[in-house]
Order: sequence, then C-alpha cells, then structure tokens
Amino acid sequence: MSTTKLFGTQWAGDVLVLTLDTPGCDFNIFSHEAAVQLLELLEGVDRERVRALVIRSAKPGSFINGVGLMMAGTAQAPEDIPRMTETVTRAYRAVREFPAPTIAAIRGNCYGCGVEFSLHCDYRVAARTYETHFYMTEIAEYLFIPAFGSTQDLPRLIGLESATEALLWGQRWSAPEAMRRGLVDACFDDADFDGSVTRFVDALLESGAPKRWQVDAPARAPVPADFEANTRARIASLPPSYQPVYTECFDLMMHASRRARADAADYQREVEACGRSVVNPIAKAALSIFFVKRLAQHHSLREHELPPLTHWVIDTEDARLAAFAEELRTRRVRGLSVEVAPRTPPPGAPAVHVARYAPERGPLPEGTVSLAVDLVERVLLGASDLVMYAPLLEAGLPVVEVRAGKDQPPDAARGVFALLHRAGFHPVLSRSTEEPVLNALLGAYLGPLVAHVLAGGGARDALATVRTIGFVRSPAELIRALPRATLAQVVAPHLPAVTLLKRIDRALETLANADPRGAKGSAPLADAVLISLLGFTTRALAERTLGHPTVVDVLARELIDFPLGYGSLCRYLTRERAARLLTSEAVRALLPRAPMLALEAFVSAGRDFYPQAKPAARPVTSAPAVALAAAAQAPSTARPVSEPQASESPSSSRDLHV
Repeated sequence: MSTTKLFGTQWAGDVLVLTLDTPGCDFNIFSHEAAVQLLELLEGVDRERVRALVIRSAKPGSFINGVGLMMAGTAQAPEDIPRMTETVTRAYRAVREFPAPTIAAIRGNCYGCGVEFSLHCDYRVAARTYETHFYMTEIAEYLFIPAFGSTQDLPRLIGLESATEALLWGQRWSAPEAMRRGLVDACFDDADFDGSVTRFVDALLESGAPKRWQVDAPARAPVPADFEANTRARIASLPPSYQPVYTECFDLMMHASRRARADAADYQREVEACGRSVVNPIAKAALSIFFVKRLAQHHSLREHELPPLTHWVIDTEDARLAAFAEELRTRRVRGLSVEVAPRTPPPGAPAVHVARYAPERGPLPEGTVSLAVDLVERVLLGASDLVMYAPLLEAGLPVVEVRAGKDQPPDAARGVFALLHRAGFHPVLSRSTEEPVLNALLGAYLGPLVAHVLAGGGARDALATVRTIGFVRSPAELIRALPRATLAQVVAPHLPAVTLLKRIDRALETLANADPRGAKGSAPLADAVLISLLGFTTRALAERTLGHPTVVDVLARELIDFPLGYGSLCRYLTRERAARLLTSEAVRALLPRAPMLALEAFVSAGRDFYPQAKPAARPVTSAPAVALAAAAQAPSTARPVSEPQASESPSSSRDLHV
C-alpha cells in the first residue's frame, strides 16, 4: 500500500466521493502511485453499497493534468510506453468498468491525460470558471500522440470534427464550450458547484440513467465530404518534421469515427503510435517548454498570491477596453469582480482601475492601483502607472505585457500578472522604459523577412523559410492582425538601412498576402532570423528588460511561435550554435549592425543562457547550419534551406538545467 494518501474518501449516503489531492503541488498529477491507490480503492469498496462514484479534485484550479510528461520524458524506446502506461491504463479502465455510474466533477483545468481520464467516466460536469477549461496538450505542446484512449474515445463522443480541433489543433475549451461540443453534460456556477454536483447525481439515480459505456456512441451529424481532404492539406502545410505525428494521429481518429465501439486492438494501436512519437528527438526537445514555463511563472510571481478578491474598474467608454472588460467577465475568473467606470469598488476591496493611458488625467481614488492600458499605440511613456500592452487580443493571441513604473511596488505588477495568468492570458513582466518588449520581439522576428522582400527576394520564399525552420504560425497572421502603420514603425529599427515607412508598409502587405506553397526557403534568411532573435534576447537580458531566460523563452513561444522542436529560444541559441551562424554577405545584407555585434559578444562571453549538462555525442545541427555548411565554399550564394530530419533535432530536455 502506498504511504502517501492521494485520494480522500467520503460517503454521501450511497454515493462514494473520491477527492484527488497531489501533495506539495498546485495541480494534480495522475501518477503511477495515484493509479495504484485508485485501483486499491475500487477493488476494496463494497460495490453493492455504491450507487454512484464521483471523482473530484481538492484543488480549485486543477482537476487532473496527467502523467504523460513524466512518461514521455523517461521513455527511451517505443516499447517502453506499453510498460509505462500499463498501471495507469488499468486504473482508467477500472473507472470505466465500475458497475455504478461514474461522474467526473471537473473544477479547474483539465489537460491531456486529465481529459482522457474524464472520458473513462460515464458523465462529466464542470464548474463555470475560466480555470475550468479543457486542453489536449500532447500534440499541440509536445508533439506526441496520446496514450490513454482519446484518439478512439473523442471521435465517438463528440464527433470527428470537434475531436480533430481538440486533439490535432489544440483548441482550448471553456466549460460552456465543452458542453456545447458534447464533452461535458452540464456546467454549474462555481459558488455552488458541490451542491450542484450532488443534485446532478441525485437526478441521475432517480432517473435510472445507465452507464454510458454500455451503449454505442451517440449519433453525430455527418462529417462534411471535404473534411478529410482539408485536414490533410492543413497537415501538409506544417513543418515537414511535424507531419508524421499529425498524420498518424488523424489516421487513428478517422478509424475510430467509422466504428461504433473500439476494441482492445484499437487502443493498442494508439499506445504503439504514442511509443513511436514520444521517443522522436523532436518530441524530446519539445518537452523542455513545460519546465521553462513553470520556471518563468515562478520567476515572475515568486510565490505571490492574489488577495481574496480583486476588483477591476474598467473605463468602457473606450471600445477596446469595453471588449476587454467583456472578455474578463466571460472568463469568470475565480476571485475577480469586474465593474465598469464610474461605479465604486466595494469598501476595502483591492481595486485596479483600468483606463486608456492618459498622463494628464486626474488622480484616482485613494487606495486604488492604476493600470494604464495601451492596446494599440507604440510608445510607453515614463509614467508611474502600471502599463499593460496587449496589441493582439483581438486577433485571439492573449499575450499581455505588464510594465511596472518606477513608483509602483513590485507586488502591484505581480498581482496583475497573477490575475491575468489565472484568466488564461499569457502575461510577461517587463521593465521597458522605451518601446514595449512585445514590439521589440516582433520587430526582431519580422525585420529580416521585410529586408529580404525589400532587397528583391520573394515573399513566398520568406514565409517558406520560417515554416522550414519549424514555425507553425505564419508571420503573415501576425502582420494581418496588427495595424500596418504601427507595425511598420516597429520593424523599421530592425532593417539594415534607414527605409521609408511606405516601403516597409508595402513589403508587409506583400508578406501578408503571399502563399508559401511550393516555395523554398533561403539559408541566409533563416540564419538572419536567428541572429536577429539572438540580438533581441541578449539585449533584453543585459538591460534587464526581461528578468530571466525562461521569461524570454515563454514570450518567444507565445508571441512568435518559436518552434517546439528546438525546445526554447534560449536553449537553442547556444554559443556553439551562434558561432556557426556564418556571417556571409548574404546574411549581413538582411540585418542592421546591432544584432551582429550581439552575436559576437555572446560568442565571446563564455557562457550559454542555460548551462549544458554535457557535450552532445555528435554535433547538433539546425536547418540553417546544415544548409550553410554545405554552402560554405560559396558564401555569397543563397541556397534553399532544407529542414533537418528528426535525428538532427536538438537533444532531449534533460540538457536543460536552470
């Protein structure tokens, strides 16, 4: 018997309630130990007494986040996965085969293996808060196929189209959206969640509702005739090294969608596919982003806790702020009340006043924290306010920069950061006194692409270059999402020469409308993009605009979609790799002098962003380095860049030591 008790047990009449609580952690992990304990509990219970089984979490912000990452990080060969998953699979199956109806009471985020656990329950109910959302992380974040039945169960439960959006494309669903899709059966207000679950279970028992897994999958609307072709075309547009795992996962779902029930062979095929994908070096590299995100959050918050209630008063005379207020209200963030100006916060409640940045405005009520918001404009003035910069919210990219003024205590910024993080945004704390750090990163990323077009290069080749490096999101999406005049000003400092804004605007327009299909990338342009990103990184850390390499990595991942297959920006850009970014004339022509100087300083500084555990057994090469090494005898000739095979991807995440 395990020594650490992970499940609390409680009887409510003839209903057994099991409550998972992973100790010393703010989220639940369904570990091997948890699986063993659950098996022991279910085998030892008086089954004649139990009329219903409810499984819930003791943590309001987390239901179950699974065990997949631990499994993926330690697997060394495909055959390891069936052995590693065996106990957890038996526990999941024990829930499915339990004779009484089983109900997953989901309060808090439900990721990956947690979603798969809920699929083994007969019924799912969820709390109506933003923290309660559903996200299949395995492919979207870590590039491996799930192992606990979702490729077979999701298409049958919610239909092939919705299953594809969740599993392949990583859509995050709120509790109401999950109910609309058929993933959950009911949503309840958070304030009375436990009482609502009790009433739901009582109604099930009174109606004699059956166990769901004793019946065939529900009837679904026919899948459009072109759905498969469109999905496969979208997979073909991904970086080539990503395509095999996406294709195999989609094949498994297609097979499931044609059958009313799965058999043991279907689930075994999924486990074997997981084993093949999880040991791929590109998936091993992608695992490091999880640890990077956790470290970045710890660095930004440093155990900072929100007050019991945070009250935001938002000036909704501004249309953008009105939309922001509505989004916050819709997300139903635990511990947050949102009002519109000029209503007064409750007496004694910590308050944040949100308004368009306006230095000339009068003083705010005593005791409030001023959060000046700049959603569009480029310049952050030297105010004492907190400043939030969120240029891409309307485009569905919730990256938010929070800057604390010199007169603001650090906890004020961290409180705003914590609330935005809880609400599902991707906040970053900066100390920028000039342009927003978001703009600096966008300019560093887009600058070489614009320079390539201004020099007569093809926009199609520019987009193909970043796709070949491994960027999934096209830079054309970012360009289309931002006001063109503002973006031209952002890009201008990152060009090799002073250029009229009208010319930059035309180059951006060309990139926004280009179709990269059939085009080939350029090795010099790929290296110029990496050098430019390196210049941004070294400056942000040297000037302490961003406080830690993990913060840079999270920002690069969320804002520009830095490739998962390279782990993270700061981990990928080692001094060894930076030295191999050859400075041919073709590369120099695409960059201003500053990032080249940053490259030289970084190489000569004598240390990487992250210490390396040990030298690689063989040189680790990137797509640009491979192409440029081949082109070394003719450095002035731009050659197509070819993406590395999986074996050329960066080494596994255990090299990351922070």
